[in-house]
Amino acid sequence: MLELSDVHVRYSYKTVLNGIRLRFHSGRIYSLMGENGAGKTTVSKIIAGCIAPTSGKIFLDGKAVAFANPRDAINHGICCVNQRPAVASEITVRENLRLGQSHFDDDLAALLLGEWLPGRGASALAGTLSLEERFFVSLVNALLKNPRILVLDEPPDIPAEKLRALAKNGMTIILITHNLRESLQKSDEVILLRDGVVLEQRNANEISEDYIAQRLYDVDSSAVAESDFTAVDIREDDFFAGFAGNQKIGYIPSDIAMRASNPNLTILQLLTSRHCGLRQRPLENYASNLLSRADVRIKLNEKASCLSGGMLQRLVLERELAENPKEIYLFNPTHGLDVQATVRLFSRLKKLADSGTKVFFGKGEPQQ
Repeated sequence: MLELSDVHVRYSYKTVLNGIRLRFHSGRIYSLMGENGAGKTTVSKIIAGCIAPTSGKIFLDGKAVAFANPRDAINHGICCVNQRPAVASEITVRENLRLGQSHFDDDLAALLLGEWLPGRGASALAGTLSLEERFFVSLVNALLKNPRILVLDEPPDIPAEKLRALAKNGMTIILITHNLRESLQKSDEVILLRDGVVLEQRNANEISEDYIAQRLYDVDSSAVAESDFTAVDIREDDFFAGFAGNQKIGYIPSDIAMRASNPNLTILQLLTSRHCGLRQRPLENYASNLLSRADVRIKLNEKASCLSGGMLQRLVLERELAENPKEIYLFNPTHGLDVQATVRLFSRLKKLADSGTKVFFGKGEPQQ
């Protein structure tokens, strides 16, 4: 059993987790849900050894543990597959799977690839994989370590029976998801997190999608729709090669963390990338204005890595709209967004469309 007891995480500008208490039992599947910025990713980073709590304790099988780094957590049987996994594009799938493995079992790797990545051989160059396929490469890498506890951060659609098979063998699975239906269909328990506090932890069969939407986001789960916008049959890489950089065209990529930003950029650099010629004070005023429009509270010298997915998307959207584009193209824009953030995005886009801006939803993912 994994337990988080009175865990706090505080930064200079905000408290991210405020006295979290959670228990995860062997052989069960948990969905961790909450609006963007609620603290879900921070919980996963603590469990995976990426960050240490400011205060509070972690218990594993009743014994207090402190993870110095992700390798330490892995040695305790805990693996995390991130939403945007770090997969090296220049080497093969097999070579990626070997990374971090002290003992590599080719037969087991082939078996897992056949199950989780059918149609892709181990000799395939990782750079030819889609974002979804990259996730499954990272998942296979984690499964090769035979984890007791597996954290999946915003995974693509995984059949419930596959997750159940893993849990049946005693594995604890923690899903970080915004998908209301997925959380109820695939989980034994649902954890609702808001403003760094656990609202409740309940059996999935005791609650409904509408209950979660109202409890977490104060909206109706059926309020989200894409019908007001035009879908275009264009691959993102083709769009990127032909249109990106055109001042009259806005672009919101599917990989917003790396193609529209970079975790190491400051908020000031992120927001003023099109206006590097300005002096420092006008740059700061310009960026502060965009922060206000996006309703994001963060300091200009903080790193983009401190932003939740929804906050980052709002900032990139405002950065693009500040150029007054005639057209704006969005690729998979709701991935990683909670219901409230999705409704907010569509409302913003509807106003743009009503004012004359052409809004297009592109298809496909960048191959990177």
